[in-house]
Amino acid sequence: MATITVEPGRTRLAQQLSWYISPHVMAVVAGGSVGWRITWPHPGGLIWGLCGSGAWVLLCAGLALVGRRLGWWATLVPARRGPRLLLLAGSVIAAVPVLLTCGRLGAPAPLLTLGMAAPLLAGLLLVGTCAGNISLHTSAAAAGTTLLTLQLGRAWAVLYLLVAALAWSRLHLRVHTPGQVLAGAVLGTAVCAAMAFGWSLR
Repeated sequence: MATITVEPGRTRLAQQLSWYISPHVMAVVAGGSVGWRITWPHPGGLIWGLCGSGAWVLLCAGLALVGRRLGWWATLVPARRGPRLLLLAGSVIAAVPVLLTCGRLGAPAPLLTLGMAAPLLAGLLLVGTCAGNISLHTSAAAAGTTLLTLQLGRAWAVLYLLVAALAWSRLHLRVHTPGQVLAGAVLGTAVCAAMAFGWSLR
């Protein structure tokens, strides 16, 4: 990852955006919010959404942390292709026991269907990483924003401004090219829109 030495104020802002609007944060926010909407006014969906997405995030974060401690990669979100492929593959695999457990325990079917968007997106990013370093941050942010907008209402589309801000941060920190950032945003939006549309047809 490149070190930025100019414009420290902007660099600090870019680092904070990348940290606070991380893929892990977006997964939990989207999972909890959409789960709450699906079972409203009963809070059960919120609990399912938070527990399901939270469990998946913890497994992914655990894998990233173990890999860092073992020296497989230098940061929790590795930039090199090999470590990214390994981490994304682990993320897809980690989703399987979470979805199976939630389904076994009686999670709402719509939430399980929409929850499959996360491992599907990780799998597509895995394939995309073989061709280029697609932005995981903008992909997750766009995916979460799309789910929130389609499930909670058009007012949530304002969060696309955060996606744009996050895209700027990834460019400013020089970890992605404009094409990689745009590809991530388009992929995240398309996957979640397709999942939501597919569920609406059932």
